[in-house]
Amino acid sequence: MEKKINPEQIDQLYTFTRAHFVEYYDLQTELVDHLANAIEATWQLKPNVSFEDALQMEFKKFGVFGFSTVVEQRQKALGKKYYKLLWGYFKQFFKLPLIVVTVALVVLTYKILEVEPLLYLALMGGLVVTMIVKITGYKKRHDKKVKATGKKWLLEDIIYKCGGVGAMLGLPFQFYHMLAKDHVNTGLLWFLSVFFVLVALFSYVVLFVIPAKAEEHLKATYPEYDLEFSK
Repeated sequence: MEKKINPEQIDQLYTFTRAHFVEYYDLQTELVDHLANAIEATWQLKPNVSFEDALQMEFKKFGVFGFSTVVEQRQKALGKKYYKLLWGYFKQFFKLPLIVVTVALVVLTYKILEVEPLLYLALMGGLVVTMIVKITGYKKRHDKKVKATGKKWLLEDIIYKCGGVGAMLGLPFQFYHMLAKDHVNTGLLWFLSVFFVLVALFSYVVLFVIPAKAEEHLKATYPEYDLEFSK
């Protein structure tokens, strides 16, 4: 009779992946499936090999860095998926009908800066405050959910850490030296208007659009997430 992995051994495999620094449940599940299939394949050839020995034999195949290479590859793949989603939503603002909104925002920003160029810093400061408040809120809720379920999902982690937007927190200070002049030319005002609107739209997609659609994208990425969510 063929030896098969039992539920207790599956639990041991999950524990094993966690002990080897795989914190995300989706990566744990992929590795557990791989290890379970490999152990059963070993048993077909060598039925007398113990579960622990078969596990160590398979783990050695991952090399000196263990699961870290697999984790890194998966992080890169889902990072690319996230930015593909981000770009997909962002570019909608440059197509009809939303391009009308984009142009109107640029013109409105220009009119504001035309009155007082230093208002640019106030606009960017308000945007930074919004970023910080939203990111902090998402982190708290996400940490609470992880604590309650005991499971972290890589794509979910990327979404609720608002990947990419944190790099913009220092932007308000980049153009201060250009604004602290007696006269600011029209070209610079148009540049700053376009720049502000682009940063604002990017931040809007990261902070509002993608999190609002997170469940949809997570279920599409992880069938098991849908089962977990419906419990």
